Amino acid sequence: MESIILELNSASDWDGTTPTTLRRDDGIVTGQRYYKFDIEGPHGLLAPDFGGLFSPVSVKLVGIAYSAWNPAAKARVIASDATGIYRQEITLKPEVQFVTMFPNDRLALLTTDTAVQVVLVVNELSEAESIMWGLRHEPSPVTTRFRIIRTDGAAFAPGLTLQWQPEFVYDAARGLMVAVDDGAGVIPSTSLCLFPRSRGCYVSVRYAGSNSDGKVHMHDRETNKSWIAETALADVRWSKVQYICNDDGLALEATPGVAGSKMVCDIEVAPVEIESRLRARYMGGA
Repeated sequence: MESIILELNSASDWDGTTPTTLRRDDGIVTGQRYYKFDIEGPHGLLAPDFGGLFSPVSVKLVGIAYSAWNPAAKARVIASDATGIYRQEITLKPEVQFVTMFPNDRLALLTTDTAVQVVLVVNELSEAESIMWGLRHEPSPVTTRFRIIRTDGAAFAPGLTLQWQPEFVYDAARGLMVAVDDGAGVIPSTSLCLFPRSRGCYVSVRYAGSNSDGKVHMHDRETNKSWIAETALADVRWSKVQYICNDDGLALEATPGVAGSKMVCDIEVAPVEIESRLRARYMGGA
């Protein structure tokens, strides 16, 4: 089955949220495959049937080309769930980029160039095509950022004989795992590496509101021994990247820059790919 191409021309920008009125009978058709539409009125969100040209419950591979090189122009695939979470976001370009839409997904467009053109190349996927697409797109790793907030100026103390498990809660507005906690001790890797513990993760730490005296302790639970991987860490500067897995732990140490003021510690972790697990140590001669 051949692709169907939709050329969408508008004299105003797409706002990313307003449902767009699109009807196949309003389009100028060339060769039964190329539909040209002049979009009028507020617009920003395309329905899953693309104006009645496709089944809303089919799986679609959609190529998107834009009329400008503007890094603020975006497209999102919006899921059909009640929260409207997005599956994928891309920066629009004149070159064609492809996104996958599942049943009842919508396509949101956001532009800031006034008179714009968006061209869509839409294909409904067969079972064999869906399998081929899946085989070529393995799951992508996700970086996670944790934030521990001290609201009353309490220092971060390592407490190397204690185990500390802050109760992190996801803050969707900031995209962070957040805990307001004045605790102390060693944070086990299982609290930070949100995947099988044997896989391990890279970790980096940053203090903000500190006295530029931040330290990062790497801890071995079996022997209760530790190593100070970073000292005198400047305020708001990220530490060098370390590696933790299995039964390892991380301990924090810093004092507030101003007595009684807020201080935070951000911890960013990323899973370690198997093929790169020992590569850095090998290259470094360690």
